[in-house]
Amino acid sequence: MLFKKLTPAFLWALLILLLCLLPGSAIPKLTFLDWLKPDKLVHLFLFGVLSFFLVKAFAYPNTVYILYNYPKFISIAISTMYGVLVEIIQEYCIPGRYGDVYDSIADAVGAFIGIWFFMIYTRRKSA
Repeated sequence: MLFKKLTPAFLWALLILLLCLLPGSAIPKLTFLDWLKPDKLVHLFLFGVLSFFLVKAFAYPNTVYILYNYPKFISIAISTMYGVLVEIIQEYCIPGRYGDVYDSIADAVGAFIGIWFFMIYTRRKSA
C-alpha cells in the first residue's frame, strides 16, 4: 500500500529529474540578486510539490515506523537531498548545466513550503 501511495511522488521526482537534465543552452543564468526570478520559483514549486506528495504518502498508516512517525522530517530530508543530488548531477554530468547552491536552497525552502501546504490541507480536510 505504501508503494501505491508513493506513486505520485516517484512520478513527480522523475519529472524533476527530466526537467533538470535538459541542456543548459536554453536556460538563462541568474545572479544572487535575481533569487526570486522564475528559475528559483520553479525550484520552490517543484520541490514543494515533491515534499507534499511524500508527506501525504508517509502520513498514511504504514508498517515503516520512522516514515509514519516522522513523515514531515523524512519528506523534507528526502526532498532536500534529492535537490542537492540533482544539482551535483547537473554540475558533473550534463554539458552546459551547472550546479547551483542557490537552487539547492530554493529546493529546501520549497520542501518546507510543501509541508506547510500539507498541514493546511490536513486541517481543512479534518474540519
